[in-house]
Amino acid sequence: MKKVSVQKRGLKEVVEILSPVLKPRQWEFALGICLVLGSTLCEILTPVLLGKGVDLAISSEGNRQGLIKVGFGFLIVVVLRAITETIQGLVIQRTGQKVIHDLRLMVFEKIHALPIFYFDSHPTGRILTRVINDIKSLSELFTASISVLILDVMIILGSIVSMLWMDWALALVVLVTFPIVFWTIWRFGSKLSKGYKVVRARLAEVNSFLGENIGVISTIQRLGAEEPRLNKFHGIVERHMDAQLNSLKIYASVQPYANILNGIAMASLMGVGGYWAIEGRITLGVLVTFFAYIRNLFQPIRDLVEKYNTFLSAMVAAERVVSLLEEPNESQTDKGEESIQELLVDTSIRFNGISFHYSGRDSLALDSVSFSVETGKSLAIVGATGSGKSTIIRLLMRFYQPQSGEILFGGRNLNDWNRLDLRRQIGVIQQEVYLFSGTIRDNLTLGKKGWDDSYLEEQCKKTRFWELIKNRGALEMILAEAGSNLSLGERQLLAFTRTWVFNPRVLILDEATASVDPISERYLLSAIREGLKGRTSIVIAHRLSTLQSCDSILVMEQGRLVEWGSYHSLIKKRGLFYKFHQIYTHQGENSPLSLR
Repeated sequence: MKKVSVQKRGLKEVVEILSPVLKPRQWEFALGICLVLGSTLCEILTPVLLGKGVDLAISSEGNRQGLIKVGFGFLIVVVLRAITETIQGLVIQRTGQKVIHDLRLMVFEKIHALPIFYFDSHPTGRILTRVINDIKSLSELFTASISVLILDVMIILGSIVSMLWMDWALALVVLVTFPIVFWTIWRFGSKLSKGYKVVRARLAEVNSFLGENIGVISTIQRLGAEEPRLNKFHGIVERHMDAQLNSLKIYASVQPYANILNGIAMASLMGVGGYWAIEGRITLGVLVTFFAYIRNLFQPIRDLVEKYNTFLSAMVAAERVVSLLEEPNESQTDKGEESIQELLVDTSIRFNGISFHYSGRDSLALDSVSFSVETGKSLAIVGATGSGKSTIIRLLMRFYQPQSGEILFGGRNLNDWNRLDLRRQIGVIQQEVYLFSGTIRDNLTLGKKGWDDSYLEEQCKKTRFWELIKNRGALEMILAEAGSNLSLGERQLLAFTRTWVFNPRVLILDEATASVDPISERYLLSAIREGLKGRTSIVIAHRLSTLQSCDSILVMEQGRLVEWGSYHSLIKKRGLFYKFHQIYTHQGENSPLSLR
């Protein structure tokens, strides 16, 4: 698996990149922070009131009214703190969930905008990790963790200021170990950050392996390969567990340091503060207040260690999400994006000296290929596996950019077309069909509006697909994941029907009838024959009956165009196509109904 590095970014840079989802919620976050300030103020006042109450209780004057006032004030502060913390939690949680909701939509929209070649080098499992696990880590940051982090930092700062204000000398005695606490957190934090990056990488491997294997579980069982696949997965989850345990060891070593330093601070206060209280330098109430402030210092430190753990994990997740968001969109990979809407008549296609190779491969997938298809004409492409047939289609759809040469569609350079407008004009039906879970209607329209049921039913009848579904729920029939409750032939018929619904000006068939039974194929070819009238078409096929129906034939070999002409002219040449013809003739192909 190719290792993809993730650029390290600071918090400010991450916030700037995520600003489209953070900025609309800035006032809600501001309200949450104001409530955190209220909670902090209550937390800082509590020890002061507690110390004041102790001094009043043991004073010789016995000021009962003052003690009652302090007790009543203490109760009010506690109640106010409870109210502000409740409202604060609701506000920040609600705002955080909105941010995560918007971020998930933003990432999913980004995935749709990525160029096809991005997915060649990024496994599906790694992308799923970004959308599911990494955003989940960010969810923990933007909901509970962020409020706790801000509250703990403010309590620590407020407690330090209050202790310095009450007795700066005693405060210095207590705080002498405090810088060591922060140094410890910083030291282990860098190690934790590296550990979490390894954990995320290993988790992506787990997701990638699962995504690859669950989808082909029937193949694994058919070949009896369960044990070797299990052994490989065992190794992957072992590496993930080792990475997790390494991070846990680093995290677990922080708490003992914090507890020891907390003990030193308490012992210092007990010794020095107790001696000063006996000497009368400070009151007993001040000593009690300092003990409460030490709790306010080191309890948040423990929370900070835990939340810092979450924060580092979220920062690693944020870097990975941001790295995806910063990938160039498909529309940013070339210069031509002017929308062209008027092409309704000229659908000619021309390849002029096209050369192309896939990233990471040395050999050319296409080598100086030139041909043309006039408007309304049909072209068949034949050749061995890997000869470049499907690459021609991918370039025509602008999934990839050729390294040299020019492609014209409707007399215009392909790069001058808006991609969406271009792909609306071209309908591609492949041998492998993917269907979405949902109704037949959903799969025919892909969620687009503007077609009524009568139109959809008419298109189903054209391909004879209606006969298969009319007694199974018709357009409301529910499809399982990937259309698994339909046969291969039925899925192929649905793909044809979907293309008919969208009514493209150019039709491309890539071995599109390979999974259809002979009887269904006769009906389907009859529908294709009608559908091709007035349409420019490219057909990748090897059936002689299909080839005889096309106006011209391209013969490809190892990325080169070796022959081009009509069916009968290529037979007369007795070249590569003639050899292909002889092989299929001797095999005794049962030719289905011709396209003409």
